[in-house]
Amino acid sequence: MVSSHDSKKDTVASIEVAQRSTSATKSIIRSVLDLMVRHGLLTKEKKTQAFDRDLKELVREIEVVIRTGMLNHGFEVADKVRAEFESKTIAKITTADKPQEPGNRSKFLLRLVAGRFSHLFTAPKNPVFPREVVMGFDNYLQKLLGEHLYGELNVEAQELLSQFRADEDDGEIWKQIGESDRHKRFAYNILIRILLKFEDFNWAKRNFISILNNVTERQSGFLFEDNHFQLLFSALFSDLFRVLWDDEESLKLDFMFGEGTTDRIDAIRDAFRNYKDELALRDATRLAVG
Repeated sequence: MVSSHDSKKDTVASIEVAQRSTSATKSIIRSVLDLMVRHGLLTKEKKTQAFDRDLKELVREIEVVIRTGMLNHGFEVADKVRAEFESKTIAKITTADKPQEPGNRSKFLLRLVAGRFSHLFTAPKNPVFPREVVMGFDNYLQKLLGEHLYGELNVEAQELLSQFRADEDDGEIWKQIGESDRHKRFAYNILIRILLKFEDFNWAKRNFISILNNVTERQSGFLFEDNHFQLLFSALFSDLFRVLWDDEESLKLDFMFGEGTTDRIDAIRDAFRNYKDELALRDATRLAVG
């Protein structure tokens, strides 16, 4: 007769290597790469196909360890969860008629990313944007990323924000993120995923503006235009663009996020520069005509 404990062991032993790495696995690999680069153990000259292959194998092994550990932990807490389920259910029933907390409390991704441009709508005397822009931006993120990826990044953002005080200013949080390599890797992962959606820049820009206006015009009458987009885009990705001037940091980006990441970001930056030049020329022409 096979015991329950043996059955659990068999289940663990049969776990297949995941096809996608978890956020925890990616964070570990980025930390290892960062350590190697800082100590000169990893350079462009040393990067080979064999190295890439070995690194992928390491990722898979770590993934198995993490998933196995999580599964074992799940067995250990399962009984406790079942025991608490009834009491939680009763609590939900008794509080069903009470006012619910705002949904924004669970929008960790929105809070983190919008913190990059919060100064544009929180300026006490002359804010550039109304707060409806933030709601439109959340709508954009959901459409851009899809439900699954939005949920994944929301969890990553929650994990990152948990490192700071809940009442801390969002702009200040980003200053502290920039001072920590670990926090910066986590945050850059999120920003890069969003930025790379702008490889077809003109289409992505029009799509962005259209989605935001669908919210802002309807709710506050605010028309989000090219000049607003330029300000917001610069605020979001200026730190990533500055990384391109640092060879070591650029090398890290390619190792952490895939070969060619810096080239793709550089191409988006060039497209954004051309766009800003076109805006400046258009505004200058209008002034001259006026």
